[in-house]
Amino acid sequence: MFVEERFFSFEDSEKLKQFFIKACQVFEDYKFLMLPTIEKHDPKIISQHYKPFFVGACQDGTLLNLRADWTVSLARFLSSLRNLELPLKVFYWGNVFSLTDDIERFQMGIEHLGVEEVRNDAEVIRKLCEYLKECSVMDFVVNIGHMGIVNGMLERYPDKQRIIKALFEKNFSELKDHTELTELLYMQGGKEVIEEFASKHSEFSKECEELYELSEYLEGIPVIFDLSEIRLQPYYTGIVFEVFHPKIGYPLAGGGRYNKLYSLFGRDIPAVGGAVYLDRLLEL
Repeated sequence: MFVEERFFSFEDSEKLKQFFIKACQVFEDYKFLMLPTIEKHDPKIISQHYKPFFVGACQDGTLLNLRADWTVSLARFLSSLRNLELPLKVFYWGNVFSLTDDIERFQMGIEHLGVEEVRNDAEVIRKLCEYLKECSVMDFVVNIGHMGIVNGMLERYPDKQRIIKALFEKNFSELKDHTELTELLYMQGGKEVIEEFASKHSEFSKECEELYELSEYLEGIPVIFDLSEIRLQPYYTGIVFEVFHPKIGYPLAGGGRYNKLYSLFGRDIPAVGGAVYLDRLLEL
């Protein structure tokens, strides 16, 4: 694969600098954290969603790759701290790499650790929306779903990976033989969507209650509930979201709740977070 260098103009470089300055202001009460760009590769943690960018090996043969996922990197580091005071709010800034069309991407993100309430999920969404507005990004909308609903439905199907991909791509034709999943693609709108879905699927009453509660905390923020909303990273367990702008056909930001990721590192820590994809802000 041919890897091309990426250059930023003076104008875009100045914008990135301002994005960082504004992040420091908006997230002043968060602990700022930098992590190594080169990491030891752990195939148990880095999922098939990523195509790691390998750069070498240690003397013991351990492979090294460029950072592929900030959330995973943070979890690896914070789990290693003996005295980790919770709850904790962390703010990060930097690049991630993978062997995709976007080899190097820049992100700004926040994570809330040791919190389990829906209001904490709402706080993450509100703070990221506040940051976008400070960066002069307006007219966006937040798409919200729940991985508990999606994962619960997927348990009934053996071809799970194919269906996940079809849901992510909103591929109606691929799901035409799965009636309830096709119906899920139509579950988009306001709070009435949650009520309609709950009336048909009592087994997901807890997830629907969380979504309805979230809507109460997000008054004043343009929200669309999309019950087929899915995040490809396997560590997401609860409410998930993506932020869209009419001028760009892909999300500006995204995130959600991940209550089981830290258990992979021997810690039992619930968490929720989200990231803004800074490269895409440059396109506005």
